[in-house]
Parts: sequence; structure tokens; C-alpha cells
Amino acid sequence: MDNAISSNVLKFADDTKVYRVVDNRFDGILSYRMTWMLSATAAVKWQMKFNVEKCKVVHYGKRGIEFEYSLYGHPLEAVSSEKKDLGVVFSNDLKVRRQCEEAYMQ
Repeated sequence: MDNAISSNVLKFADDTKVYRVVDNRFDGILSYRMTWMLSATAAVKWQMKFNVEKCKVVHYGKRGIEFEYSLYGHPLEAVSSEKKDLGVVFSNDLKVRRQCEEAYMQ
């Protein structure tokens, strides 16, 4: 899968993260096409289907162009932060506030 798409891929256990820098409209279109390609070929070629309910989009930084993405024709939810991988919170502003709040609550 890593070589078939023009984005970075991170894998952890049964999770896959696909990411790329989107600084302009052209980059956004490439990312949109990449999600379309994943939904079109993952189930057939790799015999792997992504769970759309678990797929999220996080737009990082202030300059990011926020596109709407879809998988299998279903729009992906855009969130401001996501807790993943050993309890680490990934926040769209790249600040550790949410991580500290999560650690405090435990």
C-alpha cells in the first residue's frame, strides 16, 4: 500500500494513518484523489476495507486548506483532535493542552 499512493503512511497494530502536506488547492486535489484511490482499490486489490466510521480527518496548522474527503462515497468526519496510538492525543493546533487534560483525567 505504501508504494501505491503519493502520501505518507503510518501503521500501528490494525490502524493506518495516511497523511500529506496540503499547502494549496493542487495538494488538496491530490489528497482527495488519494482517498478515492484507497476506497477504489483497497477492497479489491489488497482485500482490505477501511471502516469509514473510524476514519477521521484532522487539518493541522493555521494555513491548511480544509478539503472535504470521502471514502466509499461517505464523507469523512473532520475533527479538531483524535486520541490514538497508546493514548497520545493529536490536536489540530499541535499544542499539548488536550494531552495534558487527558493525562490529568486518568
